[in-house]
Amino acid sequence: METNIEVDPDIVKIDQLALDKECVQLPSDYLKYALLSADLKQEVDNRKSRLDTVEAEMAKHIRNTPGKFGLEKVTESAIREVIQTSEPYQKALVKLNNAKHTLDRTQATVWALEHKKRSLVVLVELHGMGYFADPKLSKVGQKVVDQMTKESVRPRRRSMED
Repeated sequence: METNIEVDPDIVKIDQLALDKECVQLPSDYLKYALLSADLKQEVDNRKSRLDTVEAEMAKHIRNTPGKFGLEKVTESAIREVIQTSEPYQKALVKLNNAKHTLDRTQATVWALEHKKRSLVVLVELHGMGYFADPKLSKVGQKVVDQMTKESVRPRRRSMED
């Protein structure tokens, strides 16, 4: 599996003027990254198993031929040092760490989509309560606006008639 997956940072942005579309799109985005996260978890487990296998095979080889590795006395710490500095172990470790990093980034995207979901719920509730509606005038305020409109329109009519 590819462990260098790019995550689109725009996936968590919310278009407040299209909440319906955002709500419809969210489950697909969430499923995509949740499944990707599950696949990457399996990849991390596989890479961890591979690292353990490399370590076990090398330990066996070192115990059978310690002179080949410059060991006079075979101890667990000496074996561990030889293994951890070996090229096969280092390659397997880098692959494991890269897979973990990709999993972490994907899991962060899943969490961000959870936050997006909560934000969408709040925005939809606010919209339903008229939070984004135009301001409403009181009766007195409406009378004042009507009076101001009449006063500003009358002089224009007179000037047009002249």
